[in-house]
Amino acid sequence: MPYEEGGFRHKLQKRYYAMAETISMPLVKAGISPNHITVLGMLLSFASGILFAMGSIFLGGFVLWLSAIMDPIDGTVARLSGKVSRFGALFDSTLDRYSEFFVFFGLMFYFKGGRMLLIVMLALMGSIMVSYVKARAEGLGQKEVRGLMQRPERIILLLTGAILNTPVNSIFFPGCADCTLKGTLVILAVLTNITALQRLITSRNELK
Repeated sequence: MPYEEGGFRHKLQKRYYAMAETISMPLVKAGISPNHITVLGMLLSFASGILFAMGSIFLGGFVLWLSAIMDPIDGTVARLSGKVSRFGALFDSTLDRYSEFFVFFGLMFYFKGGRMLLIVMLALMGSIMVSYVKARAEGLGQKEVRGLMQRPERIILLLTGAILNTPVNSIFFPGCADCTLKGTLVILAVLTNITALQRLITSRNELK
């Protein structure tokens, strides 16, 4: 998604990638492969999914945050070390999809047997479709594919809901188990599918 020059999101993006470069430099000097960082990020997502399945929502959110840190670092390490490749980009995108499956599968197991299971399934469906529509549109020649709930936004929303689940519930929703996490998943389910539809409509106008 493009960022307006000088806008808040543009400044936030610049700081985000500046931080990624600061973290990445020692890794480049140590000769660590960007693909190894990508695998580590996926393994952390796998661990997050297991924690969610076990009901350790806060820890699951924290480990998901650690996984999210890996997301920009592998690409930054590849760029700084001169190891950027088309296969590396494919490898990164493929493991990103596995990471999302692991996390959502953990949540589906946690909410098994309840109505929230359907919400989690819709959130997973929307997340995968957002990425699929973009990849397919770009493969057909579309240069710019916009949308609200891209991968960073999805991860930030989910880990925030998980980490704040217990403290927010105890203050604002006493007696309502996992209301913050449930609300986050509902928002995620709605916005991801809206984003996929938005991208599809945009592509319909551009791919003729």
